[in-house]
Amino acid sequence: MLINRKSKILCIALMTFAMLFSCKKILDTEVVEIPTDTNAITSAADVDKAIAAAYSFLRFVVPDKVFLMGDMRANVFSSYSQSSNTRTETLIATNSSASLLNNGGGDWNGFYRVVSQCNLVLEKIQGIPVYDEVTKKRHIGEASFLRALSYFYLARFWGDVPLNLKAVDLANLPKAPQADVFKQIQQDLDVAIANLQMSYGANEMAVRATKGAAWAIKAHVMGWLQDYSSCEKLCDSVITRGPYVMVKDTTNLLSIFVGKSTEGIFELNFDANLKEVQKNRVFNRTLGRPWYTDYSDGGGGTETFLLSPSPEQMTQMFVPGSKDARRFTWFVRETYTGRTNNRVYLGKYRSLQLKGDTSSQNINESNIIVTRLPDIILLRAEALASTGIGRVAEAAELLNSVRRRAFAKEYAGNGSIQDTILLERKKELIGEGQYFFDLVRTRKMTKDSKITNGDWFARGTWLLPISQAIIAQSNFVITQNEYWK
Repeated sequence: MLINRKSKILCIALMTFAMLFSCKKILDTEVVEIPTDTNAITSAADVDKAIAAAYSFLRFVVPDKVFLMGDMRANVFSSYSQSSNTRTETLIATNSSASLLNNGGGDWNGFYRVVSQCNLVLEKIQGIPVYDEVTKKRHIGEASFLRALSYFYLARFWGDVPLNLKAVDLANLPKAPQADVFKQIQQDLDVAIANLQMSYGANEMAVRATKGAAWAIKAHVMGWLQDYSSCEKLCDSVITRGPYVMVKDTTNLLSIFVGKSTEGIFELNFDANLKEVQKNRVFNRTLGRPWYTDYSDGGGGTETFLLSPSPEQMTQMFVPGSKDARRFTWFVRETYTGRTNNRVYLGKYRSLQLKGDTSSQNINESNIIVTRLPDIILLRAEALASTGIGRVAEAAELLNSVRRRAFAKEYAGNGSIQDTILLERKKELIGEGQYFFDLVRTRKMTKDSKITNGDWFARGTWLLPISQAIIAQSNFVITQNEYWK
């Protein structure tokens, strides 16, 4: 965390840092704590290794946090029993303090670890004497992008948060107003856009920051701030100026989640060959057998605790009898012995690496998607359909371009286009940690969640509580979010 950081690290840690990072392999987070010694980064090669660490730190924190607080909290998944022997994750949608805190909803330390690493990189870059200009610009752009993305998650989860731009010798920092945090996010993304290129080669497609990724995240930022005019223009840049193309072959849609597909904009890379494997609840809570066989924590092989859309939730997304390829591509239908209700696996991440360790659940080939082309197409449709812009025909065409890929019936003006776009985002992006953010951004929380109080936004019902441990460690400079006091 950013509180009371040591200003030095041991020599052996620095040697480990220098020896073990490589440009292609992003090591596990245990390898290097955040380096803070003045000699830790002295060359462009050191910077590349330090940025690799930042990606690794982000990969460590995002999958669980965003799936649980972006999907589970939006009430799109449930377990077999909602009253007994339930998974702790099942109760997240009830929005109780206990259910959120018990699932890590109060802990922001992982994001601040990324922030501190990026702060260090941006500080040290300026003092490196020999530096290829193209490489230097890329490094500045990547560090700025990763810091902006981390703060965007922080602000969407907790609202006012400490704003820190220094790597070492940190005093206890109080929370900064969201307006200041978002100002810094936009500044960082503008730096990223100015310094990054559209592509750095197929091998790094989507798994390292690019100009297109920075446009896409800034589009989401502007949408979050209700500046739909700016949001729409940024989305248009991604769609028309970026190299992204939707995967059209419905038999090959799972390639999107293996990673580095033509529609990938930014995703977290997992590669078993590089030992980038990780036990997380995106995989082991949604797949079960035959993909996982570990019963040790009630996940994996225990279908009783499988997290999936209920039959009612599936019907709400996919009208019975309607055609939609995502119903059989995103989901794997199974009937479990002795159970009267049929459930489905979320199968987006079922393309798992056979070299992985199925018994410990440390197995995955699938990447975690942060943003991809259909996300930005539908975000642009949302912006165009907003009351401030009102270009409904263009919005409908974008909506239908995503529907056509799934062979779903096209929108022809029946029903609210804003609600239709929101539902389409739910169907297209389920399991990618987007839907709770969608409900907050569109101010439609009471429409499709268990947060139903009429003044939910003003009261901050949608914000997460802050762990009491974090508050105490700050010497109570950090205060609890108002709704959770």
